[in-house]
Amino acid sequence: MMWRVSRHFQKTLYQFVESKDDLVQKMLTRHIEQEKLTCKMLFGAAGNALEEMYVVIEGDTQQLKQMKANIIHDLQRYHHEAWEKVSEYQRGFLYSVVRNNLERGMREGLYRADLDVDIITKLHISGSIQLFNEDIFPHAHYKYDEVFRAFMVHYLYGIVSEKGLAHLKQKFTS
Repeated sequence: MMWRVSRHFQKTLYQFVESKDDLVQKMLTRHIEQEKLTCKMLFGAAGNALEEMYVVIEGDTQQLKQMKANIIHDLQRYHHEAWEKVSEYQRGFLYSVVRNNLERGMREGLYRADLDVDIITKLHISGSIQLFNEDIFPHAHYKYDEVFRAFMVHYLYGIVSEKGLAHLKQKFTS
């Protein structure tokens, strides 16, 4: 009985997608578009650049708690076109989000004025993808959400000004 249900579901599913790769790409495209909308909405409501980052930390930490450990590996290894979409998202939208946040924080005096925005943005994005590197952070020993949170706190302490440091200490010690 179960086989028939699965087979029926598979036949129905393939009326809407051409292959497993197509399904992965469509789901990933939908997820990326939802992430963009959520990011724009939440950042628009943030009172300053650090509040934007707090929103990212809390939201992404919750998502990472639910994420299966092998998803990044599987995308990289088995779904090259889908992984390229992730890379495009990082190089495009995510780059502009991080850069805009840095520029905003500098204008607000929360981030150091001496930052090379382009370099810091690229360091942040390239560092964030390493959080999923099984050779560096084996899933048996590390949880994505904990590694991400530590990465983000480390990142913030590296970019804040004295004024921003006061905000950080208040946020992370309360």
